Amino acid sequence: MTDTMPPSETALQNNPSRLPPDMRVSPSTWMRKNLFNNWYNALISVVAGVVGALLVFYFGRFVLVTGEWEAVRKNLTLLMTGVYPRNEQWRLVAQMYIIASALGLTWGTVTAQSLDRAEDTGVEKHRPTPIDLLRRYWAVLFMLAVILVLTQTIWPTLFTLSTIAVGLTVRSGAMRLPRSARQPCWYAAAFMAIVSFQVVSGTNGNAWWWTAALAAFIAMQSTANLETTVAWHRTALRIGSIAAAVVVVRIAYWLIGDTSSVSWDDWSGLYLTLVASGAAIILSFPLALLLALGRRSSLPVVRWLCVTYIEIFRGVPFIVLLFIAKIFIDFFLGADTPLSLTTRTIVVFTIFSSAYLAEVVRGGLQAVPKGQIEAGQAAGMQPPAIMRLIVLPQALRAVIPAMVGQFISLYKDSTLFAFISVVDFYRARELIHSQQEFTTTAIFETLVFAAFIYWAISYTMSKESQRLERHLGVGER
Repeated sequence: MTDTMPPSETALQNNPSRLPPDMRVSPSTWMRKNLFNNWYNALISVVAGVVGALLVFYFGRFVLVTGEWEAVRKNLTLLMTGVYPRNEQWRLVAQMYIIASALGLTWGTVTAQSLDRAEDTGVEKHRPTPIDLLRRYWAVLFMLAVILVLTQTIWPTLFTLSTIAVGLTVRSGAMRLPRSARQPCWYAAAFMAIVSFQVVSGTNGNAWWWTAALAAFIAMQSTANLETTVAWHRTALRIGSIAAAVVVVRIAYWLIGDTSSVSWDDWSGLYLTLVASGAAIILSFPLALLLALGRRSSLPVVRWLCVTYIEIFRGVPFIVLLFIAKIFIDFFLGADTPLSLTTRTIVVFTIFSSAYLAEVVRGGLQAVPKGQIEAGQAAGMQPPAIMRLIVLPQALRAVIPAMVGQFISLYKDSTLFAFISVVDFYRARELIHSQQEFTTTAIFETLVFAAFIYWAISYTMSKESQRLERHLGVGER
């Protein structure tokens, strides 16, 4: 019988940084033990080192000396925003500030809630240092640095730094709010995210209605736990806060006026790639959750419908679905005003990814022992509570690597948009070479730049997934 190492020891072996200082080995000792412990490992290590050094040398010389990056430098705006109208760029600037505020508010609220739990349970508080944040997001920060180096004016650099400053300032403020403000902060972040979309899409028509409805919902939830000595005071305060939210939104729209919208077909470049991928990830996850649960349903009709959906969209190539989106969706809907090509692309993107993600979630559900469900039933819990509090947390925790892998694949699949003439980031790169100046030059340089952008974002997603796995102890307990 072979000896097996306990999971905790295996985790420490795989992650030396978690070892106590007196148990860590020096780099030279590690190299002697793992790379030069016998003659053939030493030979392989030397050959691999030489080949790696040559690759680094030639690639570094290409990037720093011989590469013709003028095509990227002159067309950086095209790569970032594609054919988005230049006189409407202020919308994107305003949107970035609002999104930075929403992300800062979300980040600060999550951190504050984590510190609250640590205080309540007596666990030692741990706040990430700037070095920790640099290690987590160095790839994206390096990507931003490269993009800013290629800019021709100082304004993009000032805009980037000010956006980061806004996000960090809002995060710091959110962490200092009292505990009673935690829940309203979530609603406020969601509200800001939707407003940021409204800034780009315009305020034509009756857009203020649904914005006011969301503001009223936030006001109602924020005043739900008010404590007053007289019952009708609470009701009056809730009604007053709802009415005030609606009035404020209406006045804001009246002051702004009906601004003309920018067609969704003009959303393009890296901006479109991030928006489409983010929308597909956010929308496909709850849909996949419902499909996975429906496939396990005891109701035959629900189960058959979910199985049919999953098997059809998993069995059809994504490029075929994109052509269907371009040609047939409006025919089936019979809409007088056809949906924009970008809208149809995001819809198909969401449908396609949800079918794959549903199978990932179903695998996690099958990994949860039946004894867990029986224990919940024995405790008198209802099936929805058992699924929400016992089964789903364990199932999703077990499939984090597969889910994030699917999200990364989804992000990279956005390059297929170019086949139906959607000007995503990769298509914008192709447009550079339709210019007479760069018809036959700098082709490899633009490919390397595009690959670098895709890698930086994918790598950051992967590292965050690994961090979440370590935090939840996936594979260790």
